[in-house]
Amino acid sequence: MNISVEYKNTHGVVTNQIHHMSRLAFAKHLAIAGQGYAPAPRKLLRSVAMFLHYSYYTRSGAFNNDRFSEPPIELSDPTEKGQFSNLAGRAIADFLSKRIDHSIFTVNYEAAMRLKHIPLSVGRRQVRRPDLLAFTPNATFAIEAKGFSGSSGNMNDHKAQSQTGGIPVNYTIASVSYDLYHNVKCKYHDPFNDNIPFDVELLNGLTRDYYRGLSLFLNEKLFYFRTVEFQGEQFYEVDLSNRNFSQYFKGDFPFIPFWHHEIFDYYRPALILPRDIFSYAQNGISNNTRPFVFDTIDQTTNIYIDNDRIGLSFRR
Repeated sequence: MNISVEYKNTHGVVTNQIHHMSRLAFAKHLAIAGQGYAPAPRKLLRSVAMFLHYSYYTRSGAFNNDRFSEPPIELSDPTEKGQFSNLAGRAIADFLSKRIDHSIFTVNYEAAMRLKHIPLSVGRRQVRRPDLLAFTPNATFAIEAKGFSGSSGNMNDHKAQSQTGGIPVNYTIASVSYDLYHNVKCKYHDPFNDNIPFDVELLNGLTRDYYRGLSLFLNEKLFYFRTVEFQGEQFYEVDLSNRNFSQYFKGDFPFIPFWHHEIFDYYRPALILPRDIFSYAQNGISNNTRPFVFDTIDQTTNIYIDNDRIGLSFRR
């Protein structure tokens, strides 16, 4: 999918950009973007199930023509479509934060508020806040993410939402994806700037939880993994096979053959983790950690690695 992006910087200068997002990239950002808590093996099935649940919206014919698909009329549900549009807008915002602002890590804004002991509500009223918090080596910024089937709505309202929440940031982004089912477009506006000290402690705390949860996949008794190399850097590739998951979830619920035949055996998915994940799990990352920029030009479309060094692969 090629996303047509209207990018407006802090000086109000508008440029038009095109950013290509593969289905595997969308799957990663859909699963991770906005998670309030650390990833873990038990949560991966939820992510896989979520991707399957919305499979009618991501059919390859439409996706490769720069749009999302819609379910057959007999399965159409306006509420579900609105939910997917919102999730898609958040996933695209997360993806573009890596491509445009070169962020190394993004997290659900609410998770950061919890870590900073900022109340989520006052009385019965929720505190207004944006969707995501992102970190680059030089700055922290907040993102208000939206997804619409029609027009982009009032950008001033979205900009105002991006500036709420109470966590000091260097700037805020309003990322609004729209016309999702005809020709995906996004307005990615940078409406505010300020000189705020970088909160290394917050980045450390959030990323410790993030990588600690993912490090649970590196359990030799439950998952088979190997060392691989991409662009001169070493990673772990963890097989997400039916055998692995049937052992991990033993006794929780029947691991029905559908999962085995339709998902794991057919796609042979694998999770890609950084070789330094145990160090990240213990110490977190800092603003000195450089983003991993995956070069997709010479790589198969069956592999995607994000700036945070977490990736997916299919070996169908």
